[in-house]
Amino acid sequence: MKKISRNTRLTIPLSFIAFLTLFGTGCGANETILRSGKETLTQTNTANEKTAFVKDLEAMRTAGFTFIYVVRRKDNGIIDTEDVGVIRLNTVETNRRVKADNDRAVIIGSNKQIPADNLDVLNDRFLVENYSDTPIVNEKVNVNSNK
Repeated sequence: MKKISRNTRLTIPLSFIAFLTLFGTGCGANETILRSGKETLTQTNTANEKTAFVKDLEAMRTAGFTFIYVVRRKDNGIIDTEDVGVIRLNTVETNRRVKADNDRAVIIGSNKQIPADNLDVLNDRFLVENYSDTPIVNEKVNVNSNK
C-alpha cells in the first residue's frame, strides 16, 4: 500500500468541509425573493387609503342620515366663524354638522330636509352639494353625481 503524505491527509478533510459549506449555503432560500412580495402588499395598501373628507362623508352615510349636504364657500376659502354662524342658523333642525376638507367644507347630516327658504339663503352665499340618496325638492341645490 502506498503511503499518503501528511499534506494530502489534511487537504482531503478540508476540501470535504469546504464542499459541505458551499453546498449548504446554496440550498437556502433567496431572501430578496421572499421580501419582494411584502413590498408589493405595502404599496397596494397605501393606494386604498381614503381621504379625510371621504371618511367624514362615509361616516354620515353610516350614521343613516336621509339627507347629506356639503357646503363650501364659493371662493373655495376656509369656512370662518361668520360662515359657521350662517350655516348653523339655517340648519337648526339638522342632526349633525362637521367641518371637513381642511375647514373648506361643512358636511351636514339630517333626517329632515332643510326648508327651501333656508336652502335659498345657503345657495346665495355658498356652494351646496347634495350627497343624499333621497331627491331634494328645491331645484337650486347642485346634485352631485359622484356618489
